[in-house]
Amino acid sequence: MTLWIPLAISRLLSTSIDTQILAIWSATVTIQNFYQYRHVDKPGWKLGWTWANNEVIWSMSGAFATQQGNCSSFKFQIPHCCKRNPEIVDLMPDALPENRSENCCRGGLLYAYSINPSNSFSSFEITVGNLENNSSGNPPLNLTLMAPGYGYTCGPVLDVDPSVCPVIGGRREEQALRTWKSACTYSSFLANKTPLCCASLSTFYNRLVTPCPQCSCGCREAKPTSALCYSCMSSV
Repeated sequence: MTLWIPLAISRLLSTSIDTQILAIWSATVTIQNFYQYRHVDKPGWKLGWTWANNEVIWSMSGAFATQQGNCSSFKFQIPHCCKRNPEIVDLMPDALPENRSENCCRGGLLYAYSINPSNSFSSFEITVGNLENNSSGNPPLNLTLMAPGYGYTCGPVLDVDPSVCPVIGGRREEQALRTWKSACTYSSFLANKTPLCCASLSTFYNRLVTPCPQCSCGCREAKPTSALCYSCMSSV
């Protein structure tokens, strides 16, 4: 199973800020935990990426960037985040109404899909500007996810069919202009660079554990006087 991250651009528009006309796009970003039994626990998820060019985050609701970065080149209105590699975290459940968005603010916690589907996802809204010559936007690069800690590897951000979202209590559907999606998978080997134990396999008719010159699973080093791999966990 995977953890999906779709980013759906809902509108492209131009806005005027003190006589300066800027092209921006707004999008809803959703993190959906499709793992059957793996929760995202405290301190919650942290999502990061690298912008393709010099994009900035003008505003956000439902989440926030942990650092603003250097916004000294903007004179009239200061963006929410000017870092080329922003890191985004969720708001807490008691966030103020003006900072919230729909399906947001779970404190970064996501239940496993098979246990609590309605709390297995979280969304936030983002407005991005400084698009230069590409008003439709470029997908972000090098997506990273800590949920929490290491262990997740995210694939490339790909163009997929535009998302369709119900509005007016489900009586109407609105289609996004463009949708990108990435899938992140979890590996215990990435999460634990040096496991505390390892096992050496042997054929069932062999009475002894097959000796090996060194631990092949990355566990702590065996005792110099020992020739068997299982000795590396004898002190655990």
